[in-house]
Amino acid sequence: MEVWLPYGRSEIPVRVPEERLVDILRPEPKNPLPTPGATETLESCEPFLEQAHKASRVCIVLGSCGSAQLTVDLTKTVLHFIDNSQANTTILCTEESVEPAAIGIDGVQVFRHTPQSETADCTPLAGRFTPQINAEFVKADLRVIIGELRPHQLLGFAGLCDLVFPCLGSEASMAAHYAERPASNPAELHRERIEIAASFENLFALGLGLGAELRASALVFDVMGKGLASLEPIINESCSKQITKRVDILVLSVGGAPYDSTLNRSVEAFPAGLNALKKEGALIVAAECEQGHGGGRFYEWCSEHKEARYLESRLRHHFSYEGFKAAFLARTLQNHRVYLVSTIPDHYVESVFGMKPAPTVNSALQSAQRTRGSESKITVIPDASRVTPMLLEEA
Repeated sequence: MEVWLPYGRSEIPVRVPEERLVDILRPEPKNPLPTPGATETLESCEPFLEQAHKASRVCIVLGSCGSAQLTVDLTKTVLHFIDNSQANTTILCTEESVEPAAIGIDGVQVFRHTPQSETADCTPLAGRFTPQINAEFVKADLRVIIGELRPHQLLGFAGLCDLVFPCLGSEASMAAHYAERPASNPAELHRERIEIAASFENLFALGLGLGAELRASALVFDVMGKGLASLEPIINESCSKQITKRVDILVLSVGGAPYDSTLNRSVEAFPAGLNALKKEGALIVAAECEQGHGGGRFYEWCSEHKEARYLESRLRHHFSYEGFKAAFLARTLQNHRVYLVSTIPDHYVESVFGMKPAPTVNSALQSAQRTRGSESKITVIPDASRVTPMLLEEA
């Protein structure tokens, strides 16, 4: 059987013997939406209608979404409700959203936010730091975030403008959020973002869940906190795939661009494959890594070639998210053989990061079958950015 895997901005194939294939894990919502009823959803949100009528400064933020056209359509729907003709409306495109030119709406300012964009101080986080977030967003009296919410193997959830912060922040704020902090864990990063989001008044989330073939499976619109509370259970149900046994070989795609832009980011998807893989099994990862390894600290920690327990001990004293991912990769390599299909030079893949470089997924699969045996059982995850395998019981 041939399965096509997202790879950068294109796709690459893997051919799996049908008699060896156990499963292809894809998000399959129970109740897919035929079309997102955005207009009806917004009409039912009275707090938003009230603010839309009187707001003088509006900021609409576009986050990552698997469907660019859907993002544009939803943006136009939101603008339809901004009925104060005197309102100063700005659309912010984050680095992973649609191109500003794709919006095509007259009379509305459209900007791309980058870590170098103008920012403003937000409410300080007690004992930690003062986030600096895009100035247009901070100064607005009505804020609407539009984007997809996805499961995240390390942080819990990702997308929807990173739950308000990383993709809207300054370079210095992101550094403080990820590394310059006391001992912590990835879950604390998620809680920190939610705390920052809660500090903003009149912040509404138009959140999407995308299923197989990137079709909308959920659409929620509400104030940020309530919107997330409604959307997260839907995403969990849609993206959780129940499995009853682990396999010898797991083939996964990180999910294509932008999720596989760097190795540093691609590692975040590895747990999806490990959840369905036997100990000492082979993990085959398709991640283009167009921008290389990414993350200076991630590279430094990996290049030390320390045992996982040493890196984990260091994290208990001073947390670094990139260091955490390096420690996770080291622990993974202790228990599994990992093949990487990417554009990173083989020398770095093997000598720095400890993985097996492979020119194609099929060649990696053949090598894994020679190592694990021709009778090896295989599972494929075509898009690990939208799937969370859940082991029910060992067979």
